Amino acid sequence: MMHDYYLKLLLEPEEKDKTVSFENWKRNDENEKKLKSKSEEEKYLIWQHEEIVGKKKREMVLSKDKVAQYFIPKPEDFRTLPQNSTLIKISFTLKKPYTSKDEGEFHLIDGRIFENPIVRDKFTGLPMVRPSTWKGHLRFAAEKVKRDNNKEEKKKIIRRLFGSEPEEKENPLKGRLYFFPTFFQQEDIARDVITPLKRDTRTPARGPITLEVIKPGQKGEFYLLYIPYPKGDDFKEEEVKEDLKFLAEALKLMFYVYGFSAKKTSGFGVIQENLKEGKIWIKSTKEIQEKKFSSLAELKNEIEKWVESNE
Repeated sequence: MMHDYYLKLLLEPEEKDKTVSFENWKRNDENEKKLKSKSEEEKYLIWQHEEIVGKKKREMVLSKDKVAQYFIPKPEDFRTLPQNSTLIKISFTLKKPYTSKDEGEFHLIDGRIFENPIVRDKFTGLPMVRPSTWKGHLRFAAEKVKRDNNKEEKKKIIRRLFGSEPEEKENPLKGRLYFFPTFFQQEDIARDVITPLKRDTRTPARGPITLEVIKPGQKGEFYLLYIPYPKGDDFKEEEVKEDLKFLAEALKLMFYVYGFSAKKTSGFGVIQENLKEGKIWIKSTKEIQEKKFSSLAELKNEIEKWVESNE
């Protein structure tokens, strides 16, 4: 979806665009030479890429703030969503480094080679946490939430929130949580060196490994949307309250204890307890209620207050 939207932005003409027309572009001496063996359709695609897409890519301000305004939800966006839909915003500061494993073994940026690169958005090149990464780490934390030995109830909540497991072929269920990307800036990246150790002797297993990390102290924004749908035949309003209270516990564990990073067993990807900003919006019958919190313990308290006021 993200890349499709960018492509739409790039291909839409604007009044201020000073794009060379296709006919004039073809008549350029240099272009005539390189287009000699191309069909008219191929020429048009090359012109479109160079004169429209290429120019706009260079002109766009590809910062995390610019990207966020297109792809991060806003409270007004879910006015038409079902009652009790909830949006959570967590503006965090990294306490430990964050890293992730990109598909390639290295990146080449400005002539420099970066080994074990962090995941980047394919369009902007910005370091990012993918929505699927957030989902995976939050689900891991959800499994660690204590529920007074009521394992079956816990399973039901996790299934409602995250959806069916891939192996569940019968009656598959879509989860109620919607995740969004988190972007960092290129200057937030540093190079780190780790030395893998043998488990039994705690001596080096092999030589040092360099990898890209987002440095401690860097800031990011996490958005999570909860929609109480699908409801199912046996839906009860109490489910929403159970879901949100459970979610607050899982978020606290992910951010403060287990982290959301590769190598989280080494403590990577946890955040500082005090947040830069925290907000929760819950759509009630008449309006969208907004609450602020400065830690994830406060988020849990705000949700519990809301639950009590709606009982």
